[in-house]
Amino acid sequence: MNLILLLAAVAAWLAWKGRRKSAGAGETIPAEPPRWFPYHWVYPRVRRFAWLGIVPRWVRRSIGWGLVALVVGWNANPWLTVLVVMLAAGAGGAVVHRTRDRRRHFRDLVVPLWMTVANLLEVPRGESIRVWLTVPYRLDADNARVVLRVPRDFRGSDMQRHEITALMERRLPGEWESEWDWGRFCVTFKHPPAPPKYVAYADVVAELLRSPEARPLVGLGTRGEAVRGDFDQEAPHWALSMGTGAGKSTFLRTVVAQAARRTDDPAGVERVDICDPKRISLNCFRGVPGVYIHKTAEAWVRVVREFRAEMERRYDVLDHDEKANFPRRLLVIEEMNSFTRLIQEWWNSIREKSDPRTPPVMNDIAFILNQGRQAKMHMLSVFQQMNARAAGGSEARDQYGMKILARFSPAAWNMLVGTYPRPKSSRHPGRAIVMVGDDQRTIQMIDMSPEAAREFALNGRQPVGESPQSPQTSLTKPATSLPGSTPVSVPGQSPDITGGNGHTVFVAGSDGIARPTLRAVPEPEPEPEPEPVVGLDNGAEFLGMKKEAFKKARQRDSIPGEFRSGASPAWTPEALTEWHLNRPRAGARTIKEGAAS
Repeated sequence: MNLILLLAAVAAWLAWKGRRKSAGAGETIPAEPPRWFPYHWVYPRVRRFAWLGIVPRWVRRSIGWGLVALVVGWNANPWLTVLVVMLAAGAGGAVVHRTRDRRRHFRDLVVPLWMTVANLLEVPRGESIRVWLTVPYRLDADNARVVLRVPRDFRGSDMQRHEITALMERRLPGEWESEWDWGRFCVTFKHPPAPPKYVAYADVVAELLRSPEARPLVGLGTRGEAVRGDFDQEAPHWALSMGTGAGKSTFLRTVVAQAARRTDDPAGVERVDICDPKRISLNCFRGVPGVYIHKTAEAWVRVVREFRAEMERRYDVLDHDEKANFPRRLLVIEEMNSFTRLIQEWWNSIREKSDPRTPPVMNDIAFILNQGRQAKMHMLSVFQQMNARAAGGSEARDQYGMKILARFSPAAWNMLVGTYPRPKSSRHPGRAIVMVGDDQRTIQMIDMSPEAAREFALNGRQPVGESPQSPQTSLTKPATSLPGSTPVSVPGQSPDITGGNGHTVFVAGSDGIARPTLRAVPEPEPEPEPEPVVGLDNGAEFLGMKKEAFKKARQRDSIPGEFRSGASPAWTPEALTEWHLNRPRAGARTIKEGAAS
């Protein structure tokens, strides 16, 4: 009975505390907190029993009258009361569970957004959020509208409006457009139109030709506008985190083709190095001047080391001349997840007990990411999932200023961006999200075929290793003597009747008339290839070194052109000799350029 009386007293007291008060002279009514959300840390109240203000009034009344009903029902029929209480508790738990995501949406997005915007709008403290800001739960819907009320005394200068719209667009997931309505005193945010469904190479040839070497075209935006990256200002290094079939190779072809087209410009792009674990992704650039494709772990280690050495050399030049300018260099790593695993396997096969577990090439990559911008040394890495292990650590991962995401998982978004709520990953082919800092843009990537990428990159130049074709000449001699019919004046022919140059020769017939005759030129016999040097013992013996010294020197400086013969490393004699002559000796100091005259 004492418990029943205590519950009844608590119910009556809660009902009395939940009544409305009239405002007297000098007294203000505290604003009613929004429904179902505790706001004691948002709008603190300094008064007695202030903790009751964190509970909405309708909840307090419901609790009070519910306790009264519980007391009355217990005296009337205890078992029926217990059954009703159990059913009500179950229904309440189900409602709480179903509305959990909406409460999180309100707590993690709406409240922090309003706390910032309220200060810009100079809204009095204690105002209800739901009255001033409406944010739908399904923000990814095409017809989603975010409405922010504006006080009627808000002047709204251009700077204030820009600050408010920039803040809202940055905090809300996806892309948004603002529209100010001074008739209703509100600003409405809505999604812009979607990017084009498909972008062909022929549609953007003019934009590709207009692209500066520092700002390659990456796709078309929501209004069909050209979206470009920026190596100099926004993002010196780029990373692609895309699932299988999302268009990684197509994106790379677009960017590499624009860079390779400018390798003939001394002030443009010096060279593009591609590390390709798949070995087939970018074969369309094979032979393009200034583009070098590397397909083995030894070659990757060598090119990354040389890339870092060039970066440090440029900083030595900048140390003496701060205004020095350099051509741009790109290091492209396709399938970084496979690249990291293969490098680790290669390092484990040659590592000694005293060597570190992490391959030194990963430290070189970290240095390039940290210091490459001013030296115009840029990295473009491709990931299936851009986790810290594949990127070389979380610190190295954060150095990628521009991230392109497509067909990403929720875990990938939380790991790389972390904003809430997450945008929905589109399954549309070629659709991607470009993140530069907090700015987010949706693009449609360009469908550039391997043939089109190669033709665009060559820009009319002859591929490396291919000689230009000789002009075609007619083998029919005119019956009459015409200018240009003599052997000397025929284009592509030589007056040497011996035919030593492999062109058409003229041989006099029985009637005394010289007729053109094709004479094959015998090809020179290839020189026999030297036998490779196989194994560490044979390599040390070939160079006249001790085996341990040869092994440590090989670890410090990898041998170019190394390959495997069975389970043993092997080299050509020329490669070993050149490496031995050029390798740095232990204890030797490197003299900077200009230090000695």
